Amino acid sequence: MVCRSWAIAGPFCCALFCAVGSGSALAHAGLVKSVPGSRAKLDHPPSQIELCFNEPIELKFSTVRLTAPNGAKIPLGALSVDEHDPKCLRAAAPELKDAGAYTVNYRVLSSDGHVVDYGFTFSYQPSSR
Repeated sequence: MVCRSWAIAGPFCCALFCAVGSGSALAHAGLVKSVPGSRAKLDHPPSQIELCFNEPIELKFSTVRLTAPNGAKIPLGALSVDEHDPKCLRAAAPELKDAGAYTVNYRVLSSDGHVVDYGFTFSYQPSSR
């Protein structure tokens, strides 16, 4: 009786294990850290935008955009991959002039060949001196 149970359950368990175990191989690049962080409230402007993912990113097929509270596009410095971590992208940010919510949009190609297009906001309110 035990052998018949395993004969039925064995292939099912194996298929389930393979499906669950392969999930990470089929996943797209996910943002695991950003500077500034999503929904961060800053009183000093960031000197750069940094995005770190859970897998390496293809630099030449990746873009990062910064949009001001009034909808104007803000030019960033050249996008580069962190020399110590190929999962992190960086771009220098100019001095922010206006208070309000800024939007970071990114479009990256992960090493698995999938494009991820997403974004987040952070707020900048200069400190009163």
